[in-house]
Amino acid sequence: MPETLTHPAKLLVKLHGKNSRPIELTHETMTIGRKTDNTLPIEDPAVSGHHARIVKVQAVFFIEGLKSTNGTSVNGQPITRHQLHDADMITIGRHRLIFQENVTAGTTALPHLSNWIEPWCLEKRTAPLTNSQSPPRSWLFAGKTDKLEYPLTKQVNTIGSQEGAIIRLTGWFAPKSAATIAQRGQSYSISPSQGAKPLFVNDTEIVGQQDLKDGDLIEVAGVKLSFYLLSETKNTSGNAHTTT
Repeated sequence: MPETLTHPAKLLVKLHGKNSRPIELTHETMTIGRKTDNTLPIEDPAVSGHHARIVKVQAVFFIEGLKSTNGTSVNGQPITRHQLHDADMITIGRHRLIFQENVTAGTTALPHLSNWIEPWCLEKRTAPLTNSQSPPRSWLFAGKTDKLEYPLTKQVNTIGSQEGAIIRLTGWFAPKSAATIAQRGQSYSISPSQGAKPLFVNDTEIVGQQDLKDGDLIEVAGVKLSFYLLSETKNTSGNAHTTT
């Protein structure tokens, strides 16, 4: 039988305004925070000096919040301590960290974020924004689509396999229209398409319409996406306090 090769668990790091990179979790403890003595330092006034840590207990990883003022969330839910599973998305302020468990050679794994490009920089916006903010994004971390990240620039953004869908599904049995993300003024909402497969936001099935918040986890038709806001004008020092 061929030898089975395993690789260390990884943290796929997408810090706001910086290039993406993978970090192998080879130590028992990894600390995250603003101070330079952290394993992963993040220069952001909204991040506490020692914000969170990832701890390995035997073969299981946990993330623990370190009583930071602005908190830590996993898949859109605030946590104090949480066991990490493959593809969990950790949110610290405006920064995203994706946990990838040990994988064996030949197993489909999440792509290295260091190979990602910023596709919204290359695309022409199809509708003007109503303010100076960058459009929100939807970021794929599981499933089959034609890209990894999508700017939501239209008034109505379709998730499906049909031509013109903003988030294009590519699976064999992908529905033509699975759900739509609609812009209403400064807010966004998601709703399932008629007759499509169930739509979930943060593990709750959505029957009608659901307003979207930064960090929400969307699951529909075999794909998982995160919704997040990317605003250069967002205030990180007014209501966002820091700790030492």
